[in-house]
Amino acid sequence: MTWRRKATKPDAAPAPEATRTQVRDPRTGRRRWRWWPWPRHRAPQVPPDERPRDAITDPALPAWTPLREPIRMAEPPAPPGVAPIFGPTVVPQIVVGSPSPPTEPTATADTYRSFPFHPDTAIDGWSTSTMTLRGTSVRGHLHRSHGIPRQDDFTMHHLPDGRAIITVADGVSQATQSHHGATSATRNAATWLARNLTADVADTDWSNLFQSASWALSMKAQNTFGLDQPDPLRAEQEFATTLVCAVIEPLRPGHLRAHVVNCGDSSTWLLSGGRFQELAGGKDGSPEGVASSEVTGLPRVPKHIEPIVIDINPGDVLLIGTDGVSEPLGDGQSAVGDLLRDVLLRPGPPSLIEFAHAVDFSRETFDDDRTLVALWPAHHPGHPPTAEAGATLRSDPTAPTGRWQPA
Repeated sequence: MTWRRKATKPDAAPAPEATRTQVRDPRTGRRRWRWWPWPRHRAPQVPPDERPRDAITDPALPAWTPLREPIRMAEPPAPPGVAPIFGPTVVPQIVVGSPSPPTEPTATADTYRSFPFHPDTAIDGWSTSTMTLRGTSVRGHLHRSHGIPRQDDFTMHHLPDGRAIITVADGVSQATQSHHGATSATRNAATWLARNLTADVADTDWSNLFQSASWALSMKAQNTFGLDQPDPLRAEQEFATTLVCAVIEPLRPGHLRAHVVNCGDSSTWLLSGGRFQELAGGKDGSPEGVASSEVTGLPRVPKHIEPIVIDINPGDVLLIGTDGVSEPLGDGQSAVGDLLRDVLLRPGPPSLIEFAHAVDFSRETFDDDRTLVALWPAHHPGHPPTAEAGATLRSDPTAPTGRWQPA
């Protein structure tokens, strides 16, 4: 039997200190090379004072000492504790006087075209270095119980130059699709202002603004009902809506200026010195003192559009809202006025949820949709009213813009 030499190859490259030694195979008598994993040369000499202490050679150590600490497995981390919860999880609706009957919101009826989607409530708000805004639009109790969609809408947009745009619309109740009309009018007006505003707001063509929003309603009527061409009459029957537009520009720290134009009965107030001063909008009253429910809005464009210019000083709050807010508010000397004063005149602006919660109050017979936008100068948000801030306003007949100035 012939023995053949089998090639051997180490699994890994030898360590640099390894040596190669010849060994004799006892079966064949042949010599072969073999790598030894540990070197045969003398270990490096270590000074006596630097040698490691060992229990065998060092009598000063105990009889047996482990050369290393035993490996201890890390204990699994304890499960995190339950975080504490602060604040109530049940927030009841604010009730002013006698409440409206409680109701669970119902789905939008098929008559009102639920698409594009129109939510029950909309909330928005943000701050810049010059201003703070809060806005909300909530469906009224009557509409919630009858499956009628929220017919109000609003937009708040911040421009790159530091100015802001606010649009608020209230769909006319007699128009079946007025909720879509309000959305179309607010967004079209905001887009038009963002594209056409000049450095001087006084040069704005306000009539062209409302004509653009009116044309958007006519186009919507054509697209919705498959008409051959835009139809203003059909737009008025189905999409009629009021519209308020405001451009806010910073003057200096703590001071803002608002340019407001209005079509319809939506209102603009200045909360100054704790008093609500209605500057634009509102329902027209009869000689007998009875307010009329008839509303004229888009697509009808007013013949004369005069903007109102309002200076907002520290401690003032500018408010723009629909008749769902103006009717229960009245002249402000009411429980609803006390509620809004408490929310709006705090040391700081309310949170978005707090603002919406206050606007969604319950009061008997006042169950219309409500939309409200509030604006504070950022450097003095919610500043307590002062005598100077509470000065009354009057219309300046010499100003072509219908400006309001302290009396």
